[in-house]
Amino acid sequence: MKIYKLKGEIREKIGTNEARRLRRKGFITGEMYGAHEKNIHIKINAKDFQKFLKEVKKETVLIDLEINGQNYKCILKELQRDFIMGFPIHADFQILHEKEMITVSIPVVLIGIPEGLKLGGTLEHLKREVNIRAIPSKIPGHIEVDVSKLRIGESIHIKDLKLPEGVHIVENPEETVCTVLSPKKAAEIPSEKVVMEEVPSEEKKEEEEKEEE
Repeated sequence: MKIYKLKGEIREKIGTNEARRLRRKGFITGEMYGAHEKNIHIKINAKDFQKFLKEVKKETVLIDLEINGQNYKCILKELQRDFIMGFPIHADFQILHEKEMITVSIPVVLIGIPEGLKLGGTLEHLKREVNIRAIPSKIPGHIEVDVSKLRIGESIHIKDLKLPEGVHIVENPEETVCTVLSPKKAAEIPSEKVVMEEVPSEEKKEEEEKEEE
């Protein structure tokens, strides 16, 4: 697994107003936590963090995070983005300890072109991430699945995945990772629809609260 370096600082103040102030100054807020540490409130330069995300893409990576001169080995556990613009605004990091097993989600990457596609089939990727358990040094950036031999009607399940030594999947072994559908079955699957929820304005919220009173 690759190791990336990031640098940040401890946040002396917390709260919504302070977080907004830091974002206006070009930072994202963050939280660090571990099995043996108290939560640490941090801030990271937004441009540095954007660069980090661009480099790692969807890989799961180890992070050497320097905070006020002290280094921590971490993984990015959760990322919050601006609802409208999509840029990152807050990140949670889990502090790792080399000999302690952790559970982490890693991407599933399909490689190859299934034989079934040549006969008109459609490849459906159902499981894009899996939860694995391992010590930090054994965590793979992703799991590759060769789908080139899949014919129409055939599937690959969790139990079929090949993992590095010392890595264990904590998922239902019978769950389907991917499958090749026949043309008829593929046509029966409805296309996804995105439902946009209305975000009430502050004035509307106040009116609704008065009505409830």
